[in-house]
Amino acid sequence: MTDLKEQGEDHLLNTIIGVREAIDSYHYLPFLISQNTDVQELLLYPVLDKGADVSRFLEQMNLVSGATTLMVLDLDGRALSYSRWREEQSFFLSSHAHKPYFIKAREGDQGVFFERHASGGKVAIYLSAPIYHASRFMGVAVVRIDLDTLSSKLNQLEDFLLFAEDGEVMLAADSRWLNHSLAQRIDQNVTRQLRDGSQIQLSTLNDGQQILFQSVALPDLGWHVAVTSDIRPVIVRRNTATFVSLGGCLTFGLLLLYVRERQQKKRSKQAMRDVLELNERQQRDIINNAHVGMLALDDQAQIRFINPTACQLFGVGSERILGFKMQSLLAGSDDQFGPLQRTLSRIGSPGFAPLTAHEAVGKRADGSAFPMMMSVKQMRSQAEMQYLVTVIDISKRKRLERALQQANDQLETKVQARTQALQEAQQELVQAEKMAALGRMSSAVVHELNQPLTAMRTYVAICRHLLEGDRQMLADNLDLIDDLTQRMALITQQLKTFAFKKPESLTPVKPSLALEQALMLCQERIEQENIQVTVINPVPDATVFGDSPRLEQVFVNLVSNACDALAANQTQHSKELVVKVEDQTDSAEPSLKICVSDNGPGIEHEHLQQLFDPFFTTKSIGNGLGLGLSIVNSIVKDLGGTLSVENRVEGGARFTVILPRCSEPPVSDGE
Repeated sequence: MTDLKEQGEDHLLNTIIGVREAIDSYHYLPFLISQNTDVQELLLYPVLDKGADVSRFLEQMNLVSGATTLMVLDLDGRALSYSRWREEQSFFLSSHAHKPYFIKAREGDQGVFFERHASGGKVAIYLSAPIYHASRFMGVAVVRIDLDTLSSKLNQLEDFLLFAEDGEVMLAADSRWLNHSLAQRIDQNVTRQLRDGSQIQLSTLNDGQQILFQSVALPDLGWHVAVTSDIRPVIVRRNTATFVSLGGCLTFGLLLLYVRERQQKKRSKQAMRDVLELNERQQRDIINNAHVGMLALDDQAQIRFINPTACQLFGVGSERILGFKMQSLLAGSDDQFGPLQRTLSRIGSPGFAPLTAHEAVGKRADGSAFPMMMSVKQMRSQAEMQYLVTVIDISKRKRLERALQQANDQLETKVQARTQALQEAQQELVQAEKMAALGRMSSAVVHELNQPLTAMRTYVAICRHLLEGDRQMLADNLDLIDDLTQRMALITQQLKTFAFKKPESLTPVKPSLALEQALMLCQERIEQENIQVTVINPVPDATVFGDSPRLEQVFVNLVSNACDALAANQTQHSKELVVKVEDQTDSAEPSLKICVSDNGPGIEHEHLQQLFDPFFTTKSIGNGLGLGLSIVNSIVKDLGGTLSVENRVEGGARFTVILPRCSEPPVSDGE
């Protein structure tokens, strides 16, 4: 049983070595993917074409490496590229943000994790590595290896088991263990003590077979590795030993058997040493051929190993640099060197913390400097604690960043200059359009002014004859002349308002005050025409940016137009004019909505689009220039608001003015 236990231990060691070699054969893949330029560009600019190119690259790498799946995840844990994109398009819809391998990589570490899938009960191993760009975490490179794939690399091993903490068997050389737990296969466990003081566990399977069960935990993987040895040969040897006691002729055979077992054990140990040496040679070849500079430091931060890539980066020979401090290869200011200096100073102490993707400045042997990205991590080599330093030359990336920043600055300057020029041109075009409109309306103005001027000349001639005659008729003629002059002043005032530019600055004013003043100016006409006015204003203290005279002109025009519409509808029994003020605080920008509605005949549909054009009017010649609504529309736009018109369903028209609110108090007249 002692020999069987020792053989089982050797078998267990070989199994552990085989499992780790099988996993380590894929361990380089996540780091290789994270260094690929196309992968980093995809994470920076996730477009469909780039994702397809990277997926094909992962597909080819998957075929070469023999892995199950390769994938690239973004910051949200969603796959941007997938090696099996031809078979599983739905894979891009799922998120991996909650998976341990994504969380570990987001923290800046590489890890090995296993997961049992609900569909089919398959178990897979996940290897992950973070992807950085300019010291910024961009995503995760993930490699998935199904245990079925590993079994092909472990087919030379016999009687081994891989099971989880809960006893569920994930991989086994004997298919009878698969899809079962240890509790389902083992009926009884018995602990026995050997003559050398060691203890063994004998297990009875549910088919009656007795085995020696030896296992060891792999904490870094979260697995248990076990080997089973059939004890029937031991029982046979025990029975043989019993019969040997009956005759010495069997003693020599037992001795030969013992010698044979000892030689087999030696050969097994030699084979194990050969495997370890081969593994070390392979690791050295990988390090020496890597495109990343690698250095190994002792607990004094002294260089104990440097690969050829690092020698080329720093321009030194490996024999010359060994034994020097890592600080001798660094340059730059204190701000750049500070975090790295703190990390190097804590090497060998309990307070050491890994440093990942830190930008620093390297110093070559000829005294020149170059930008680089460094990572410092702790590793254990046999009994000695060492620290691995990886170095990547980022000179090309820095040059591209500077060129990009310069181009952005130039573009920003050009955009600002062009925007300012467009704003100035727009202001000039608006004023030019107004002046062009004034030119087009000159004939209408001549017609409007010529009529009152002719009447005034007639009335003046009559007044000369009446100076010594009827005084009452003279007074009536003078009143008519006064009305004509007021009409001419109104025409010129509208033209002046239409031609002026908007004021440079606006102040907070209350629209309710301007509305009251406008209703007061129209009060005489409202009473004469028996119009019922209703004002609904729940926010009398609301303020907008503007000026009181122009707001008053807006409301006077809207109220006057409503009165004209009500006067034109002779069949209407009751004339109603409603002014409603609403506070629109639920919109994107707080605003004030003022609606002026009447129950008149409404507006013809074909006139709605032309209503705000200068000199467009539905009134007869002599009753208006068609500038009122155009002036109102211009004033509202200058105040940052909008003016719209619509026909009411119940009859009549509704004009709606929306002005942006302000939170400042209104300016008093004395200010």
